[in-house]
Amino acid sequence: MPFSVLVLILSLVIGIVLNRKYKDKTLIIWGLVTMLSIAPFFSWIVAMIVAVSVGDGFAGVAVMWLMVPILFLIGVGMLGAGMYKKVTGENL
Repeated sequence: MPFSVLVLILSLVIGIVLNRKYKDKTLIIWGLVTMLSIAPFFSWIVAMIVAVSVGDGFAGVAVMWLMVPILFLIGVGMLGAGMYKKVTGENL
């Protein structure tokens, strides 16, 4: 669990640094960070907490099975919105 927390914090820090460097690509950066690091690692942390508190590993698997696709699709939406905004030139 400490490794996943470390990776999650490191990816959030990288996202913040990239966001400050490239202000016009905010949605693209956070969409990629959400899809590639927040969805799997945050879901795993929450799933392990649920599994330990309930006392059943299948509950943790079910939580992860629900959270990863939802968070991944949120990231896809953010990435798509950022790419659409960049192509059409809206809100520049």
